[in-house]
Amino acid sequence: IDFFRAIQALSSFSFPGYTCLENITMSRLRVAKKMVDSRTIRMSVRQPGETGEELKKLIDGRDNDEIIRYLESQSSNSMNYFKSAVLQLTVLNDPETLSSILNWGEKLGLTPGTGGEHCTDRDNPILAACQQDFKACMEHLYHHGYRMKEFEEKDKTEGDDQVKQFLRFQAASNIHYLSLEFTQDQALNNKKEMTDLTAEEIQSLEKKDPIRKVFALIEYAQENTGDFQGSNELKSRYYCIINKLEAFTGGILTQCKGMHEVTTILDHNPEDDDDDELDDADTNWQVALYRGYKDMVSHPNFQQYLWRKMTGDGSVNNHIPLEKIVDKMTLLRTTTKIKAKRFLWNIKNIPLTIFTFFFCYPFAVLVDLLRRGDIMFVNPKALKERRKKKKRKNIEKQQIEDDTGSNGCLDYFRNRMHIPLFRIIPFFFIQVVYLILLCLSIWNPVDPVEANFKDSKTTVATICMISTAILAINFLLDDIIHLFRPYYFQSFWSVFSLLTHLLLVGGATIACVSYHFFYPGADLANLSGNNAVNVGMVMLSYGAGMEFFRILRWLILLETTGPIVLCVIQVMKDTMRMISIYIVIFVAHAIAFYSLYKPFRPDFENPNETKNYTLTDSALKSGRGLVSNLFWRIIETTGPEAVRIKRTGEDKFSMEFSHLMGLFLWAIYQIIISILIINLLIAVMNTSYSELWANAQKESKYSKSYFQAQFLQPLEIFPVPFRWIYWIAKAVYKCKKTDCMEPYKQDKKKYFCLLRELILNKQEAECETSFEDKFNDLKKDIINELRKIQKIR
Repeated sequence: IDFFRAIQALSSFSFPGYTCLENITMSRLRVAKKMVDSRTIRMSVRQPGETGEELKKLIDGRDNDEIIRYLESQSSNSMNYFKSAVLQLTVLNDPETLSSILNWGEKLGLTPGTGGEHCTDRDNPILAACQQDFKACMEHLYHHGYRMKEFEEKDKTEGDDQVKQFLRFQAASNIHYLSLEFTQDQALNNKKEMTDLTAEEIQSLEKKDPIRKVFALIEYAQENTGDFQGSNELKSRYYCIINKLEAFTGGILTQCKGMHEVTTILDHNPEDDDDDELDDADTNWQVALYRGYKDMVSHPNFQQYLWRKMTGDGSVNNHIPLEKIVDKMTLLRTTTKIKAKRFLWNIKNIPLTIFTFFFCYPFAVLVDLLRRGDIMFVNPKALKERRKKKKRKNIEKQQIEDDTGSNGCLDYFRNRMHIPLFRIIPFFFIQVVYLILLCLSIWNPVDPVEANFKDSKTTVATICMISTAILAINFLLDDIIHLFRPYYFQSFWSVFSLLTHLLLVGGATIACVSYHFFYPGADLANLSGNNAVNVGMVMLSYGAGMEFFRILRWLILLETTGPIVLCVIQVMKDTMRMISIYIVIFVAHAIAFYSLYKPFRPDFENPNETKNYTLTDSALKSGRGLVSNLFWRIIETTGPEAVRIKRTGEDKFSMEFSHLMGLFLWAIYQIIISILIINLLIAVMNTSYSELWANAQKESKYSKSYFQAQFLQPLEIFPVPFRWIYWIAKAVYKCKKTDCMEPYKQDKKKYFCLLRELILNKQEAECETSFEDKFNDLKKDIINELRKIQKIR
């Protein structure tokens, strides 16, 4: 705009081609003005009779002194004229003139910050600035006390007006306004040294925390993408805002200068500042992970933070046996040496972890239950801080320190328990043993319902089956307990696991109870297919197959197979969505064929009656044959033999109209099902695969992080079927928690100061980038205009 004003200032000079340049410049200004007017919400900023045409002309002229003189002359109605001027200057995005008018209004007490009249949504200039993302105007308005009312998910005044609701949401989700609201808070500006914050100030800052506000806004936007009231029609616009909000959280992580800052941001929990592992509310990283904010989770700093948590904040023993020997092998490449070291580390830690899990962990927990009972719930770092805090208090009170010394044996097991990487090893060990037992139980020639201890041949099989049943029941109980936890249904694998264990346990129960109580000693092959025993065995068989299918989830942990597994799952989802289309086409043709060939069905009342016309093939003479033929045509096409009609006693098929229409319908059905729909399914799968593969790294990192995050909970120290140890320990710890050392609380002041600094750094970086982009664009425009002038000359 300044460049175009400078061009206009040169109107007293003339040079060849100036007229063309002036016309181009003014046309661009008119187009830009139309774009701004079209994007702005309709407000009564230009209604004649309210503020006068003279004020509008002065505002269009941008003469600050003239505008102020005019406002001073309207002393009888200065507030209305002032509000109109501020609103119009905001819509026109003129921060310089707006700043002058606001400063003048502040001296007279007309701005909201100096006791002036507050604006409603209809004429609130900061609402317009937020909707159009006019950052400079927004800053001036916020500085002078203009505010938006707190966004409410359901505004009674708007009713079911989804467009108005979206516009308000668009303004409330403006990143710059959210940042201003937090960084300009008096509690942060007045206490730069941050010696202390009162409880009221902390509560106020928690409400203005931009990260938490972004999380809430994203959740609201996601809910509106599928709302039945019509907001789903605005889905693309909501998704656009979601992407911007997620980019903001990722930008904050980018500004972090080290892992200590990343940890401070992601570990913040506004509702639970205790230092134990039993959190009543989610931290920032948990909200991002469990609500599916993939851009933030896949950020390199988030991934590094999660890896440090998996290694117990770097407390994993990195000593590798025979490491020096591997380093001296000059013939090996660097990548080969890394793989060799990783193999040696696994050789050392896997057996050690399994041994300590089975033979040491239960006894260590039992001994600790007689003391403080916190070995599973207070990590070594938190325990160290608690000991320091208690030691300082004892020194201040001149007391003798007791029960704060370390216990070498228990501290060793505490360290290993609180390294999530070691929790994965027993989990996979138990899962592999369970799958081996399940495979032996299925592969054994003895049927599960016939298992007994009568001879040595069936004893081993019976032991395997009983062990498998006990594990399956424990897995099912664990799934049912997790069913009542938040975010359970967000994961595909959680629901899949519950369904798998329901089929296994339910099928085995139905089959065994029915067999032993109602059909003892019966051969399963002699029983009806609808018999409860065979129905239970079908459920058991399906459950066993699904149990082995769950191995795919483990492959997500590998970089080479993770993206492929995700693509397979996505393609399967596309297939399930296509089933509804298949069903409609199948039913439509089944009804048509049934009606068309109904006259040629056998007449059971007159079985000896001979008809003039009959079907060549008997496949469609029954309802079961009709359904079977139509269904298998989905997979493989066939000839017209099944639908041909011939005259009795002749070999040639009939070409009469009604008979020929059956052939025509059969051809149409096979073309639709076998060619069009199959190719459409392939195209849909190809599209989904391409879209997922384009974001393969992000999707793979998110799925891998989601799987690993379950091991960060103390619940996974004892996986199924040893979960009962955790529940006992948790009950004892809650009873003794008041008698334990005072917990070390979070430093919320540190979090708020750091967050403010990161936001300001982010804004400064964006401002520099924006200035450079505008300067480059201006340079290109000048060069293009000069080239056009030279062409004219």
